[in-house]
Amino acid sequence: MKDKRLFNGIINYDNDSWRALCSSEAFVPLIKYICESNTMSFDKVSPIPSSVFHTGDKIIKLFCPPEVLTREHDVHENKTELTVMEHARNAGVLVPDVICNGSICDGPYTFNYIIMNHIEGVSAKKVISGYSDTEKKEFALKIKEIKAKLHGPARGIDIPRFDDPGRINSALWKSFPESFKEDRQRVIDNTVFPELVVCHGDMGRQNIIINARGDLYLIDFAESVQAPHYFEDSKLIEDFGCDHVLMKALYGNYENDAFYEMITISMLLGWFNGILIEWIAERIGVDKSDISSIPALRNMLMKWMRI
Repeated sequence: MKDKRLFNGIINYDNDSWRALCSSEAFVPLIKYICESNTMSFDKVSPIPSSVFHTGDKIIKLFCPPEVLTREHDVHENKTELTVMEHARNAGVLVPDVICNGSICDGPYTFNYIIMNHIEGVSAKKVISGYSDTEKKEFALKIKEIKAKLHGPARGIDIPRFDDPGRINSALWKSFPESFKEDRQRVIDNTVFPELVVCHGDMGRQNIIINARGDLYLIDFAESVQAPHYFEDSKLIEDFGCDHVLMKALYGNYENDAFYEMITISMLLGWFNGILIEWIAERIGVDKSDISSIPALRNMLMKWMRI
């Protein structure tokens, strides 16, 4: 039984504070205690982005304490991650094995955690730009297969919906022009969405691990939601939108009105997509203040994918 605080940092009421601390030594005593409490060996700790730590042959993921969360929809991230990992595994998607999970009360904070096996491999973010056209096509085919397996009906799976008010009304959209925000809300209110499926929510290249055999493992399911199948495409477009080989392999002959309508709506739905739009705008020299309507957003996305 511990008799003093293990975590020796202070978490402010913002996500930047949490992310900054996760790359520090502040969590090492806590991680050591978690290992010992679960009768596991403890080795040198290497921090990985997104509150994930590598020790020995294990990955320990910590979740921001509910006592300091600024977004209501983050409260059950650990439960969401476990639920969707199980769904993905049952659907035939390669994911890390969960060794155990639990919760540690440490002073003013409660740290939920998941311990998983470490996947030996490299993130797609580090290697995809060096792929040949053939390798890109093979990679895209595997992504399509993962999406098809993962996107099972969400009925009966207890995870958040994409249209929960806390997500749709995220503060990350507040700095856009009023005319755009009004247009966005009108589109969301009047769109008839297809059946909701299980979506990873952040299927970007940083969350795809490629092992030595070329197998793709999907990681980091904390942002998973019930959503239309095309919800997944916003992050893929942000990552690969100007890579014509990957885009054609993923979407076929994609330069048509139906495709651009689909990816425009996809961009409107995710709570984090205000940031994705900003990133794309910066890359192509568009000022965010010029995105004053949904047609303006669509034109920006078209420009991005035609570079």
